[in-house]
Amino acid sequence: MFWISKKVVFMKKFILSIALSLFALSSQAAVTVTDNPFYSDVEVEHPLFAKGAGGSQCKGLPRTCGQMVSCEQAKQALKCGNTKLDRDKDGVPCESICPGG
Repeated sequence: MFWISKKVVFMKKFILSIALSLFALSSQAAVTVTDNPFYSDVEVEHPLFAKGAGGSQCKGLPRTCGQMVSCEQAKQALKCGNTKLDRDKDGVPCESICPGG
């Protein structure tokens, strides 16, 4: 009798896992990040995103110090809200390429 209850429990767990798998595969939900201009393709009306000759001045900027090609680019990215570039919060981004840190 005990072995029958073990089989029933196993079958219930198996059926539940199949049902959850099918639900997960059929779900069309996607995760999008919209609160950071470095991860979004949404146009934002804000002074920091003012259109210039080359489009939005914040669009397409690198996200990490290792990707920056100049100190000016790092400063622009910091102005655009990428606060990760200024780890010690002294106002100088990417201190490995920007003097004064």
